[in-house]
Amino acid sequence: MDLLSALHSFVRVAATGSFSAVSRETGVSQPTISRHIALLEAHYGTTLFARTTRSLMMTEDGRSLLPHAYEVLEILETAETVLGRRRASVSGLVRLGMTTAFGLYFTSRLGELLERHPDLSVEVVIRDGFGDLVEEGLDLAVRVGDIAEGSLIARKLGVVRKWLVASPVCLARCGTPQHPRDLPEYPAIVYNYGGGRHDWHLFRDEEESVIAPSTVFRANSSEAVLSAVLADIGIGLLPEFQVREGVEEGKLVRLFPDWRIPNLPFYAVHTGPRTLPLRTRTVLDFLVEVSSEVLRDDLPA
Repeated sequence: MDLLSALHSFVRVAATGSFSAVSRETGVSQPTISRHIALLEAHYGTTLFARTTRSLMMTEDGRSLLPHAYEVLEILETAETVLGRRRASVSGLVRLGMTTAFGLYFTSRLGELLERHPDLSVEVVIRDGFGDLVEEGLDLAVRVGDIAEGSLIARKLGVVRKWLVASPVCLARCGTPQHPRDLPEYPAIVYNYGGGRHDWHLFRDEEESVIAPSTVFRANSSEAVLSAVLADIGIGLLPEFQVREGVEEGKLVRLFPDWRIPNLPFYAVHTGPRTLPLRTRTVLDFLVEVSSEVLRDDLPA
């Protein structure tokens, strides 16, 4: 048993919060993972994890060691790649947390990444909501809106543009609103991602309209909101990349295209040091590549 193997087990336990999860991920027995952590604790003369029967929490000394452990492993991985001692340049598992709409789009493109790196494995956790990356064992996650957590390292992927849309059947039944101030008279489908109010803000020249929608249905999943819009229930505000195809095919109608709806910044975030493991950096680079196609601010309106 060596310190490098122990450091690798340490960073994965820190990421997943579970000895058993690391055992399943690496194919190494759980007692061996435990011995790795015990070796490090003996070597450094400290406790790295506070253990109870129900939880595993990193100690302050554990948090201090973590960035150095990442750095050591990254240096080793880079050296092995440069010297050609690996069968493949990128391998291992990367766990990603994603919002529904972008997660589905990313998944549709994932084959390209796996074809380039056949020894790479990707697990996508799709959920519209913020979670703790360490508790959920995520290597990377995407976040919509401003990043509040100071502990996260963020890379901006682009911006999410939003369109107000409705189905032709809905507009035939209810009529087409002529001005944003007419919107409270129409049934609204609200995507309640995050907390707080869900007013709709529209701007044109010096004019601003802030609309409190008349909600008949709300959901914390953009796919559920889109399904409700396509089912003719009402008007919804959704990511442009999620509804553009429906508008082009005539299944949806975009409302107020001459009005501007504020964009939301879109980030990839992680908790590790800025020098990421090669497999994680490779997935991040692919995220940047995919995002550049649908999240650019200079796309045609």
